[in-house]
Amino acid sequence: MFYMHAAGWGWGWWLVMSVGMIAFWALIIYGIVWLLRGRPAEDRDQARPQPPEQILKRRLAQGEISVDEYERRHAAIRETPRNPTSPKHEQTAA
Repeated sequence: MFYMHAAGWGWGWWLVMSVGMIAFWALIIYGIVWLLRGRPAEDRDQARPQPPEQILKRRLAQGEISVDEYERRHAAIRETPRNPTSPKHEQTAA
């Protein structure tokens, strides 16, 4: 009786159809996630503003600035207040 319903294709066809169904749903899910996430991770990371310290470190590592220039700019960054409404900034501005 099973032979009549399987139409003589055997267990190999069952295996091929199972793997095909899993691959089909995996592609559907991947496509939905890809559409919802938008741009690749590299593009999103570049769009985010980086802290000045990280920019300086990257420029030093790439050889764009010298160690002396790095130290001078890093000292200037540390002396600059982050929040322009902070009391320290108001004292120096007055």
